[in-house]
Amino acid sequence: MAANFSGGGGGRAMLKGLVFDMDGTLTVPVIDFAAMYRAVLGDEGLAAARAASPSGSVDILHHIDTWAPPEQQKAYEIITHFERQGLDRLQIMPGRLVVCGKRAGAFTCLLDETGRYCFPEFLADDQKPDFRVSSLIEVHSLLETHFDLVPQSLTC
Repeated sequence: MAANFSGGGGGRAMLKGLVFDMDGTLTVPVIDFAAMYRAVLGDEGLAAARAASPSGSVDILHHIDTWAPPEQQKAYEIITHFERQGLDRLQIMPGRLVVCGKRAGAFTCLLDETGRYCFPEFLADDQKPDFRVSSLIEVHSLLETHFDLVPQSLTC
């Protein structure tokens, strides 16, 4: 786990909430996931993966994990290309007056299961997450280590 966090004064920050935006609630969805899946899996591969799934949905990252390293590398390069295009077009959902992440004084954390994200090449320091973890278990540990999770009113 990497962190740019400084507790300052020895105290832990009060955790006020967690925000996960994976569905376009705060930002306009700009990544064409169907095109990305086709680019990575191919039309036949995507159809086969959907047919093999009881729900018809495909977890592309877990699918890629079954491939040989050279194939994985190529797939992650394709995904990174789509994500960079999305980052270039990222915008707050119209009608939302939201200040997000570090601009709002919040700590940020990236959950990166595969360790494939490398920030220096395309993000400014103020856009890099304060924390980087590879599992939800690490998220929980990070929260317990750096934040007061129990409201003060319950500790008195």
